Amino acid sequence: MHTYYMVKGKGMLIIEHNLTTKASPEAVWSVWKDIPNWREWDHEIEWGQLDGDFKEGTTGKLQPKGGPVVPFVLKEVIPFKKFVDVSKLPLSRFIFTHTLQQVGQMTKVTHRIEMVGPLAFFFAFVIGKKMKKGLPLAMQSLIKKAESL
Repeated sequence: MHTYYMVKGKGMLIIEHNLTTKASPEAVWSVWKDIPNWREWDHEIEWGQLDGDFKEGTTGKLQPKGGPVVPFVLKEVIPFKKFVDVSKLPLSRFIFTHTLQQVGQMTKVTHRIEMVGPLAFFFAFVIGKKMKKGLPLAMQSLIKKAESL
């Protein structure tokens, strides 16, 4: 399922996509917490680094292809269930929420991107369409990698 909408008057854009996989939450989690290797499944990233353990409060950086280095902080980490990372851009924040839910023998994986702030409309215009297009592809690669573990 894919969701994409702009909340008018709120300065917010939301992009969400979810897939179901036979991979366990633990397998998906191991791929998620390996930030230096995100480029293997998210082909819009040149490199990523985490400045410590994968836990709340840890900072890191990502280099999107064709874009500036983006610092982020892990705002919430619930192992095998959810993590939230937040990046600040001029007059905006990007909130990336990643969740796992066990559904019978399957795992539902959801990635949600929220662009909020006075310039969210600008970033939605500049990179929102690229993110909307790339998110399903990145998630398919993430699932494939997790299923191979």
